[in-house]
Amino acid sequence: MAEYVSGPSMVLSWIWTGGTTSLAADYRNVTWSPSVAYVETSAGSDTNVGRLTTLKDATASIELVNAAGGTALYAALAPGMGGTLIIGPEGTATGKRKITFVCYSDGGQYAQPYADVATVTCGFTGNGAYTDGAY
Repeated sequence: MAEYVSGPSMVLSWIWTGGTTSLAADYRNVTWSPSVAYVETSAGSDTNVGRLTTLKDATASIELVNAAGGTALYAALAPGMGGTLIIGPEGTATGKRKITFVCYSDGGQYAQPYADVATVTCGFTGNGAYTDGAY
């Protein structure tokens, strides 16, 4: 039987100049998107494209329920705010996955619908090396 990652164990923290903001209690969705760039190496009589990997990069995004009185969150997710995003999908038990992502906030996007739950979404863009390790 397959084992699934459970949402309630998520650790989601944004460490920025104003301190550490825990985002896990209000999160609805987290997306982690690592990537790599390639350079083509084919030449001459090659019949297939050859590639080398070059620079790694990553982006992440979050969707949270926007709690009332969350002015500290507005400052923490200001556009261009530098920090470290910690994503621990299975909690902090030894051996569980821990992504440590040095990045910039792309800025919180806030939605206040008339008859629904207010939300905030925010993207994060890499600023150096990230680690995809374990606690």
